[in-house]
Amino acid sequence: MYLSAKTVVQAINHIKKKVHPFIGITFIACKRYGLTVGAAEVLSMDALTRSHLKEHHMIDRGSAHFFQPFRGQGAKWWVDQKYPSAGLQTVNTQTFPSVFLHEPRSREWGFAEDYLQRIVDGLTRTRSPVSAPADALAIWLFKGEDLGSVTDINGLVDLFFKTYQIAPDEQRVLFGERAFDATSSIDDFVSEPLSMTDVARAFPPPPDAEAEGGRTIASLKLINAGPGAVMQLDFGERLSLITGDNGLGKSFLLDFAWWAATGEWAEREAVPPLNADAAQASVEYALRGHSGSLLTSTATFDRKLFAWSRSSTAMTVEALAVFSRADGSFAIADPLRKFTSRGSTFTNSLSAYEVWNGRAGVIEGLIRDWPKWQAASDKRTFDRFSAVLKRLSPDDLGALTPGAPIRLPGDPRDIPTIQHNYGTVPVTHASSGVQRVLLLAYLIILTWQEHEVAAEQTDSPVLRRMLVIVDELEAHLHPKWQRIVLPALMSVGDLLSSELVIQMVAATHSPMILASMETVFDADTDVLYHLYGDGPRVRLEDTPFVKYGDASGWLTSPLFGLRHARSREAERAIEDAKSLQLLADVTQAEVAEVSGRLKRHLSGDDKFWPRWLYFAEQHGVIL
Repeated sequence: MYLSAKTVVQAINHIKKKVHPFIGITFIACKRYGLTVGAAEVLSMDALTRSHLKEHHMIDRGSAHFFQPFRGQGAKWWVDQKYPSAGLQTVNTQTFPSVFLHEPRSREWGFAEDYLQRIVDGLTRTRSPVSAPADALAIWLFKGEDLGSVTDINGLVDLFFKTYQIAPDEQRVLFGERAFDATSSIDDFVSEPLSMTDVARAFPPPPDAEAEGGRTIASLKLINAGPGAVMQLDFGERLSLITGDNGLGKSFLLDFAWWAATGEWAEREAVPPLNADAAQASVEYALRGHSGSLLTSTATFDRKLFAWSRSSTAMTVEALAVFSRADGSFAIADPLRKFTSRGSTFTNSLSAYEVWNGRAGVIEGLIRDWPKWQAASDKRTFDRFSAVLKRLSPDDLGALTPGAPIRLPGDPRDIPTIQHNYGTVPVTHASSGVQRVLLLAYLIILTWQEHEVAAEQTDSPVLRRMLVIVDELEAHLHPKWQRIVLPALMSVGDLLSSELVIQMVAATHSPMILASMETVFDADTDVLYHLYGDGPRVRLEDTPFVKYGDASGWLTSPLFGLRHARSREAERAIEDAKSLQLLADVTQAEVAEVSGRLKRHLSGDDKFWPRWLYFAEQHGVIL
């Protein structure tokens, strides 16, 4: 179990009013260390408190500042890296000097024999509450951690006292207050890891905050390169949805988007029209930097080299990237892993088989990695994977949860299993829809995990953006699943890291996918594009997102172009019936013939019947 973001925010607001930083940082750090009472020992108090601050107070990994949730510091919520050796040291040596056995400029520290009374005296002098809310402080200290069997506030307080070696007299004097009910509400403990983004958003940003993420894909313009003479797509900061008929170029656009973003083709290089009189093909694309400025590049197709000529200085996105293609293959990209591969390409096209079974130097494969994560002593990656699967689960199957690995006849490997409402199934025998979601979830988790490893190995900052491109998002998914999959995918970033922001680009034919966005779509960050045929030409149009209600409304919208959300035969019968109703001279035989087709192709309660029955009776046809 994990603490919820709501509970952590409530706890922070309590300790900001009630807890002095000496108690919340110095004293807690000393107790965890096991500082000697009645004797001094060699210790760097600055290093001890700095270590504590790094572990608990760096809630924005993109900032060098420590979050300061305790009293004092004016109205500040953030302190800089000098705080342990400056502000906090002043508190330790000037406000609470008698608490310690410590000589000026000495590296020896210890608690005085009567340190508890001296702490009370110091808190009283500073007009700070003596007794701190132990539950709120425990919530702050254990935020983000897997609490195992702890499922209530009292259990959490007991864990705090045990972990930090808080003696009974300290519990009574310093931590006798409570801010939460003894029995936790259902909102306090949740099964998914804490989203630190939800916590950080509740408070002012750090002084060194900058725009989220690095370079992201901003626009793509194809000139004489695809089915349309000019096709321009301005990507949404959060979501770009593309819909349109088959054969008009949705997959073509996604392939170019991947190339513009990562500098590599997912598989084969896209080729423009090659007829002799074809005009020069070019691609213009722009990346958006930290400040919001656009970095524009242009590439042209060289007919002699039969390749796109892209400048060697052209930039790529400063983001991780995952591409789920319509044919079942995938591609992944990581600028940092590409750098550490010493010049060899790391943007890799992966077949579904390779994602299952691995490719040397790139991935181990889901079959190997899943049991390894499940058996590891550090469950962080496995917990992330489980949380992502749960987030992506459809209503009818229920929560997709990992089961125990099993051995199958003729296979020496431990095969992962997936549990849902209809039983426990080896992943190799799961349905096509479940398998597709498993592979996509696995690649998102793996890309993030391996990036964290590469960042640690190279002492580099972790990237805070991920580009996820999905072609034919609805493939293999039941409408119940289509109804939740896109909003779920857009939200998985918080399950991986509080700083990770996902930019989604998705192509779909499904009215259910579009209907699912009616409560989520944000015109400030999301865009909808429609590819359509205009005579012999193909056009790509930025389309306002309109709420059409149910799937039938979307099917008959301009995006899908059906006259009726019925079979083709029913549509033709209705259109013929409507044409008859407009004629001045109609025979009984004509009305009977159309009525017969309506009876064959419409249900008995179809809403068209009331309109037709009266007309048919007027012409001697009783139905």
